[in-house]
Amino acid sequence: TCADLKDPKSGKFRSCLDCIADAAILVEKFTSGTNSDLIFKNKYPSLSLNIMTAGTDDLFDLLNHNEVDMVCILDNQIHDTTYVVVNEEEVDVHIVVSNKNPLSSQKDITITDLLSQSFLLTEKGMSYRRLFDEEMAKHKIEILPVLEMSNPESICKLVEEDLGISFLPDFVTNQSVENGRIVRLNVKGLNIKIWKQLLYHRDKWVNSQMKAIMNHLSNISIQ
Repeated sequence: TCADLKDPKSGKFRSCLDCIADAAILVEKFTSGTNSDLIFKNKYPSLSLNIMTAGTDDLFDLLNHNEVDMVCILDNQIHDTTYVVVNEEEVDVHIVVSNKNPLSSQKDITITDLLSQSFLLTEKGMSYRRLFDEEMAKHKIEILPVLEMSNPESICKLVEEDLGISFLPDFVTNQSVENGRIVRLNVKGLNIKIWKQLLYHRDKWVNSQMKAIMNHLSNISIQ
């Protein structure tokens, strides 16, 4: 209850986010809002949050060893009874290019059309980068990016400057698309689905603090 959470002895909640799920965006949505009743820090000022970032495999390792209470992943949809899925949503993802790139005005784009481009990607083996590489491998293609980095927002800015193209979730590129600096491509044969999922281990004891946070996060969309 709210009374329980306002107790200074209410303790800490340990959450872990996928390192390229754009933790900054989720944290911002988690701690702010236009309706004061929805701002978590205002509702539960005495609850201490410890938010960390890690890759998907590391997240599950932390969860399995009870080193975090809950994780947020941006990856394949998980179907495993070891974990309880609190909330999930499919996240749109696209190849994105600058409005200066010739592909931005081209129709009927194929995977082959992408091969001459310079790719700016998140780190190899991580989250949706791994899914992208796996999809390319199905077509017997290996993409060798000119730049790899963990921060998708920085990649988005580089794409705006026409320094390369990338593969990013829509929530990362929304503002750039709205202001016309970036164009999303619909590429034939490129079918990748990613999911944001909040989950915890089925053996985890769920206290009132954790229930409150789960309820709050369930109302947050990153789209």
